[in-house]
Amino acid sequence: MTKAHAAPRTKKSRSSTPEYRADGAKHEPKGACKLRNLPIHSIPQAVCDAAVAYFMTSYIVATPFEAYLPGFFISECFHDNPCTLAVSATALATFARRVRCDTYLETARRNYSLALVRTNEALADPSASLLDSTLAAVLLLGLFEAVVFQGGQAPTNWTAHTFGAMQLLRLRGKGQFKSPVSQKLYAQASNNIKTSCIQKSVPLPADFVAFNKEVGGLLDPADPAIQLAPVVDRVAHIKAQSLVKADAKLVREAWLLDCEIADFGRKLSAKMQYTTHEDLPPITGAWLDFAHEYPNLRAAKVWNALRLLRQFLVSFISNVASEEVDRDEASFASTNLASLDNTSWKALSRYAMDNMDDISAQILASVPSFLESCPTERRFFPAARSLVWPLSIIETSSICSEPYRVMAAAYLQELARDLNMPQAVRPDRDPGCEDDW
Repeated sequence: MTKAHAAPRTKKSRSSTPEYRADGAKHEPKGACKLRNLPIHSIPQAVCDAAVAYFMTSYIVATPFEAYLPGFFISECFHDNPCTLAVSATALATFARRVRCDTYLETARRNYSLALVRTNEALADPSASLLDSTLAAVLLLGLFEAVVFQGGQAPTNWTAHTFGAMQLLRLRGKGQFKSPVSQKLYAQASNNIKTSCIQKSVPLPADFVAFNKEVGGLLDPADPAIQLAPVVDRVAHIKAQSLVKADAKLVREAWLLDCEIADFGRKLSAKMQYTTHEDLPPITGAWLDFAHEYPNLRAAKVWNALRLLRQFLVSFISNVASEEVDRDEASFASTNLASLDNTSWKALSRYAMDNMDDISAQILASVPSFLESCPTERRFFPAARSLVWPLSIIETSSICSEPYRVMAAAYLQELARDLNMPQAVRPDRDPGCEDDW
């Protein structure tokens, strides 16, 4: 049987790396038999309850989990199954981060190991492997890895869970689209796979692309994530190809797609549109003299996802243009970039700089929407962790104006403090690294 893209274990990682198989089975981590006899909790039940409450009401707000996970947990909370165990482990990990308690985090790691064993068992069962709750458990295990990830190394365990979910999508087949919840699970898992490929600048797996095309008509066309999926596919393709053949054709494709994404936001439904407020007082938390007001955090995240995709594209355009802008006409004749002259490359370079500044301003203007309303101090919502990637690109981009880079760095410092995410400001952090974020 074909083995999935499970990453090898490293000494840096303290949680077990799953090894998914195409038939849904997995190898159990060493010591699995002992894990079955471990108590699920070694801390007061009141703490566990508080952790779940925080997770459900704060941490997963504006994420795909919000649409279905509370219902899953309420209906299954008294059962020892993979989903509830994964919820308990992940909730405690997020709560431990919030209250900065290493003891809670260590307990969360032990609970994670038990949840992983139960998930292994479910995936080995032909019936249980097809349940929505089993796929939800796999997604939660991936979230756990994202929560405990410290930066400075490849997120191999998160990647392993992500591609394990891809195998599970294929195993579930077309029957997984019978309910709205199943469709949301598919969209979430599919998006995680694409994100991983974009992070690594690798092509989307061919069989995954083929399956996506086959089932595309079964998904909810009103879901912004589904609407955006083809665009994400094309960004993933360009990012992967940029390491292989960065020619004029690919640059033109990136430019056309950037224009398309810029227009995409204007076509979103009225309930997704934002309002711009100008001449703001300093107490709003905005570094600019204007800020956006979104109908909800989910809408803000969708808009920033569009901006993040554009950041990738204009960065690529700038990188290629800056290399070619000083070439003379003779050099063009001997390269695969012959279809663009020096003037065209200069125009593209200017286009990239102007649009990176515009995108950066829009991202920075969205930041106040991720701040809690408090009369004495400002503090970021947990959902603000989604800002780390786009802000990191602003901070390190050579084509972004210095004031915007300073603002982004300051916000990252606040995020690291408020959300206990030290990896957001690690000195060795490089958001362009294919294995980070």
